[in-house]
Amino acid sequence: MANVDRPRGFTPIGTLSGSPWQASIEQVECDATHALIGVGDLVEMTADGYPDILTAGAVDSGVFGVVVGINVVGSGFNATTGIQGDNHLSASEPTLVGAETRSLALNTAGSLFVATAPDLLMVGQEDGDTTPLTLAGIGANVDIVNPGASATTGNSLMEIDSDTVATTATLPLRLIRLHNQPGNELASVDATKPWTDWVVTFANHARSGLAVGI
Repeated sequence: MANVDRPRGFTPIGTLSGSPWQASIEQVECDATHALIGVGDLVEMTADGYPDILTAGAVDSGVFGVVVGINVVGSGFNATTGIQGDNHLSASEPTLVGAETRSLALNTAGSLFVATAPDLLMVGQEDGDTTPLTLAGIGANVDIVNPGASATTGNSLMEIDSDTVATTATLPLRLIRLHNQPGNELASVDATKPWTDWVVTFANHARSGLAVGI
């Protein structure tokens, strides 16, 4: 079975240290000035103190995590019921459905649940454009491509930009290994289906102590 073109952003699977990645999840507030953000998107902190989606090709202070959940402000926190936002279980029917529960719309206030471990291990698909990745790229850094979130699912459509593999220090991700799963193969096996899944970690994390502040 060959690769399937299914961009979905980045999915946490562990950490380099072996600690549970779930322990690093933080709720991060968003103001009403940001791009569309979906589950699986990489995010960075901006100079105004609020997060935004990581921009491909940007030389910045460092990505700080991957979005694993969305909490739209809606009616806000209810002190009586303990319900926060509109996509949590409640006694009444939630008004958010489909993609709205998986993405935070453009310029909409809300909260992101972000896995922030600097040594986070994630799986992401390469775009396979022009020059697909090879095993020789392991240990090098790569950038991302970001066509936005899916209007159907709300999930991120971010991918690894295959053409950017380099030792450039400002690139956000480092290739760790080929993802070990059935059907995942290098483009050299079938050049018509170059969408290989790779395990990556952060090469330029904002909290590593090495990145320049904002």
